[in-house]
Amino acid sequence: MADLSTLPGAGAGLPSVVRRRHLLLPIAVPTASRERLATYLALVDRPLTSLLARERLSQEGPGRLIYRSNPHRLLHLEVVPTLALAARWDADQLEVESTGCRLAGLGGWGGNVGFSLKATLEAAEGAVSGWAEVGVHSRMVRLQGAQGLAGLALEHVLDRIERRLGRGFHRDVVAWLGRGGDRTEPGG
Repeated sequence: MADLSTLPGAGAGLPSVVRRRHLLLPIAVPTASRERLATYLALVDRPLTSLLARERLSQEGPGRLIYRSNPHRLLHLEVVPTLALAARWDADQLEVESTGCRLAGLGGWGGNVGFSLKATLEAAEGAVSGWAEVGVHSRMVRLQGAQGLAGLALEHVLDRIERRLGRGFHRDVVAWLGRGGDRTEPGG
């Protein structure tokens, strides 16, 4: 696995700024039944890779990916997160969680900041719904103005997640449904 780490106990005991957003994506095709959408989500790797830019993605194993994000502008800094992600199908929902993170571009501060991501997606009749939660974990969020800045950065991350859900994910699930949704197809 790539050299990705989080702060020891990131999210547990460290001051944190966390943002959470409900997700709802209507799938307006006749074959978008709850059962068929659940079958798609249960493929785990396919829906996850449809949310991410393939050219910045590397597969570490089933349900385990490394993703190097596009840069995020933060004041005068250009921060490039690289996330280790684990995904699994459990209790009729796709669960995704970051297992490690490296934040390039923060200079000496990079080792003092942790990032977390958790999300779930589940099938509904004609839609996929769920939530995404992102967090920054660092003693630095106690600094004046840091919580507001971290909150804005996290809202930007959630905006990106919603856009990816509405674009790449939506295109892929509609294409998969249109081809009959074969659970054994390659790449799924």
